[in-house]
Amino acid sequence: MKRGHYVLQLLCLMTSILLLLSTSVPAHAAGSTSSADQAGIDELPSGLAPVTPVNIYLSPTGSDGLNNGTLERPYRTLGKARSVIRDTYSTLPEGGITVWMRGGKYALPAPLEFQETDSGSEGSPVIYRSYPGEQAVITTAKVIPSTAWNQLSPEAAARVHPDVYAGDLRELDLTALGIRNIEGFPGGTTFIQEWGIPDLIVNGARQPISQWPNPNRGVGGGRPGWATMNGSANAQSFYYGPGGQPKDGITTNDMDADGTARSIRWANSVEQGHSLYLRGFWRTDFDPVMSKVQKIDADRNLIRLLNVPEGGIGSKWSQAAPGVEEPPASGPSVHLHPYAGSSNAQNVDNSVYRVQDSVYQDVYTEQPDPPTVTNQVYRVGTGKEEWQAVNLLDEIDLPGEWALDFKDRKIYYYPNGDIANQDIIVADRSGPIIKMNDATYIQFIGLTIEGGMNNGIELKHSHHITMAGNTIRNVGGGGILDYYGHDNVIRSNDIYETGSFGISVGQAGDRMQLIPSHTQIVNNHIHDIGSLIHLEGMIITESIGVTIQHNLLHDMPKHGIRYAFSNDLLFEYNRVHHVSLIDGDAGAFYTARDWSSYGNVLRYNHIDDSPRANGFYADDGDSGDTYYNNIISDVSKAFIFGGGHYNQAYGNLIINAASVQIDDRGIQRNYTPDSEQAQPLLEKHPFAEPWKSYGTVLATTYGYNTHNLWPDVLDPDWNPQYPNGSRFFDNILVDTGPIASPKKGVVMIAHNTRINDIRLTDLQVFGKSPYNVQTYTRNAVVLSVFPDINTTYSQIGLFKDAYRPN
Repeated sequence: MKRGHYVLQLLCLMTSILLLLSTSVPAHAAGSTSSADQAGIDELPSGLAPVTPVNIYLSPTGSDGLNNGTLERPYRTLGKARSVIRDTYSTLPEGGITVWMRGGKYALPAPLEFQETDSGSEGSPVIYRSYPGEQAVITTAKVIPSTAWNQLSPEAAARVHPDVYAGDLRELDLTALGIRNIEGFPGGTTFIQEWGIPDLIVNGARQPISQWPNPNRGVGGGRPGWATMNGSANAQSFYYGPGGQPKDGITTNDMDADGTARSIRWANSVEQGHSLYLRGFWRTDFDPVMSKVQKIDADRNLIRLLNVPEGGIGSKWSQAAPGVEEPPASGPSVHLHPYAGSSNAQNVDNSVYRVQDSVYQDVYTEQPDPPTVTNQVYRVGTGKEEWQAVNLLDEIDLPGEWALDFKDRKIYYYPNGDIANQDIIVADRSGPIIKMNDATYIQFIGLTIEGGMNNGIELKHSHHITMAGNTIRNVGGGGILDYYGHDNVIRSNDIYETGSFGISVGQAGDRMQLIPSHTQIVNNHIHDIGSLIHLEGMIITESIGVTIQHNLLHDMPKHGIRYAFSNDLLFEYNRVHHVSLIDGDAGAFYTARDWSSYGNVLRYNHIDDSPRANGFYADDGDSGDTYYNNIISDVSKAFIFGGGHYNQAYGNLIINAASVQIDDRGIQRNYTPDSEQAQPLLEKHPFAEPWKSYGTVLATTYGYNTHNLWPDVLDPDWNPQYPNGSRFFDNILVDTGPIASPKKGVVMIAHNTRINDIRLTDLQVFGKSPYNVQTYTRNAVVLSVFPDINTTYSQIGLFKDAYRPN
């Protein structure tokens, strides 16, 4: 062995010992209190009777003008209760005020806004909550009487799907009802996130906007709900039938295969001026783009978009189109570590992987984006680029489906049952349902918030706000958004059927001054989100000192949790499953592109049942995260460290993952001290306080092999384009593929134990475990690196509290 290899091994061993001996958490890091001790989480009053000295009562059948807000004579509106508190109490009574909302629906004419004048104080909060045993629902949606629905006009009936009886559909004249936001998508003719049109909610459930293919039906062997291109014709046109030259060689006309003359029907509607939008993965397999169709040429099997998608049509991984220069391949060099089973009963290999035992293989071969979008920039396509048509009357063929026609300014709806007996509302307000600006010490407890075109709740510049035990559903935007806040509690809420995200927290605390936010996101159930805009269940950005515990997230289109440009976040006891159901290149936990986002700890989490997703994904140079004692099962890559520094994973149990990847993409992508990755760190002035000392604390706490963290990272001679300091050690890999390591950089991959057949263990139940299964292992190898796995696993996910009794 070369002398350099001995030095590297000794260095790895020393840093490993230092890490294992280090148990403290930096002064600015996320708290280290075990979740088993719930005393670390603020407990809130949960009494089923009034617990404040002043109590105001509301009822949908009350009166703002005639009543006095008592239980016997309640007010009717939230606006009245807010005004009474503003006008009556210049100083709030000690113990605070509770507004008790009797069961029923509270329709708001506009977003309900709380300002500084509506605030409580530390000993005197203002609390809005449902009355015991009843459910108050807050909405800004418009109630639609059954008499407003009409039979289809002859023009609309002529466009109905051939397999559907036009008499079963109904139309709603939105102009006559004063419903706005019907001119078109606010994002224009090509967009990713600006949806912004009304939503249809029937009997408490958001109705599915029409699409082809149907969500439960595959076309041409593809995924349910998606068709595939047959190759590109130019930068903004693609073939749906014969004519293209896709890489997969398949050019059948799946669009017209069912005999409904779909291409001709669509072409006629477009020629009549009706908008046809396609959602497509034109260039990448993530962040699908909504594109308006300019023309359908049924003779040539060609669809032309109105705008050129960024980069042009055709997968970035397909062959360059004729006449377009092929850019050089850009990807890291890696070693692929093979493994050989031993002869013992559990087929365990405890060896330390070495260079001479390795073979070479590139595992990351992403092509760079072309520099400029022109009519000549496109690729021939793989034949697997997915797309779907959405919001079109012509494709309403299932009960419950609907479409908003921008030309007719009508909603067309295929009711499931007798429309006269349905409770129908249309969400049309562009703002949030509840909004807080510069508010403090306000609590919303046990309420249902639904029926908005935008977000359910928005907090800005507000602190000591509590959102507990609420249900946020049936909104076109996200569930809860909290920006520029601190000391807020988002606890035990159920968030589902949102058009975009679940919970989003940004600018919490002060990263520049390293002042933690102390915001808590605890015990929330987030699922079935992102149906209109593919966002995450949880998003944390530009924040410091946020605790994320005991949340359950599942059934979402892309990443489960995205955290970026943040420090000292603590993720623990969260369960994430069934993510990346639509988008590719995703992670259950995903972060990217920041050399300053150190001190984040991810421990005691379970990721499972997400074969399209990666587990923990530190993308494009992101650095400084520590992952330990997590369980990752049935994913693609369990870990990806994409060229960043000082990412480290140890004591994790990995079951049935394709691989683990640590790469040096920074070499080809030029991750230098003046790169995009370095800018967030440079902006923090890391050679001045408080960041100067923070670097020292981080290095000491997490056992980095440096005493000069920031000087090293920003020193060209340290080679920051390498993934220096990253480590993957003392992990258990069960039925899991190879570990791909970089060829360049001071990286440790050591003492990882393989169990090649899970059937020889008692670990099966940790792979796909429902809540009612008590998991337990006696596996000595697992217990040696994860000694608390049995007690830890029983705590993962939701727990019972005053706001989540079941």
